[in-house]
Amino acid sequence: MAFSVKWIYELSADYELDLSRYVPVEIAEACAFEDRSGVCRLELHPGGRAVVKAHYAWDGCTPKFAVLDIVVGTPDGIPNEITRRPKAYYASLVHDVLYQFLDADLPLSRAQADRVFLGLLERDAFAPRWVYYAAVRAFGGLTRLVTRRVRSYAGRRVPLRAPGAPEQEPHQGA
Repeated sequence: MAFSVKWIYELSADYELDLSRYVPVEIAEACAFEDRSGVCRLELHPGGRAVVKAHYAWDGCTPKFAVLDIVVGTPDGIPNEITRRPKAYYASLVHDVLYQFLDADLPLSRAQADRVFLGLLERDAFAPRWVYYAAVRAFGGLTRLVTRRVRSYAGRRVPLRAPGAPEQEPHQGA
């Protein structure tokens, strides 16, 4: 059965995070990552600042599926007292966007993306964080390959342009 919407969550505003709090990062030049339709979904800046762009959508912790209008699968946790979002909300957001662009010259490895996931689960006091981390370490590579094939992920790394600056070359189909 399918969900009545394609994704469970969608960012209403940009989400910024300092990746260097969780892993050593070497980003020499600011860059952006576009999805297959040319929409910027992620920016990375020297020093490790990451910006997941508004309207990025994802399913939270996976796998999930719907049965008789009930979501079955990996729980995202109880609401965080401060954010009022499920405790794994931000960890799953950042993990998904990093995994999406691993093959598009992302300057982080899969292991680093997984470590950021654990760091955010720790930050948001998610009790079963070590179980979730062990699961992404054990199954994340396989899940990524399947997801990439099923969802036809195709993204690319592009230079980060200043807001309002013209593109240097026109987009070509992905």
